[in-house]
Amino acid sequence: MAWVVACPSTDVKRGVVKRQRLENGEPVGLTRLKNNSVVVFHNNCPHFKGPLGLGKLHEDSIVCPWHFFRFDLATGKAEGTDASIMHLKLYQVEEKNGEIFIEL
Repeated sequence: MAWVVACPSTDVKRGVVKRQRLENGEPVGLTRLKNNSVVVFHNNCPHFKGPLGLGKLHEDSIVCPWHFFRFDLATGKAEGTDASIMHLKLYQVEEKNGEIFIEL
């Protein structure tokens, strides 16, 4: 696995999803959780590949704009269902020297 720079730390703000493509072409969304940590998630909803980064943020959760599935951004788990097989892909993230690094 390799670590790549995603963007400057100042580009990632709480309450806003920054959408972009990684150097390998994968679409991701970046945002800050309420504890100020950065989370990076795959931008395609695991349900029907909807553009998750266009969804609404509610605290540390995001709601898919297509079918309203809700995901906990800290864990990647679907909310509101006990045994969902849908999990949001989360990336390992490090924030240092004013930049956001993602492990690919």
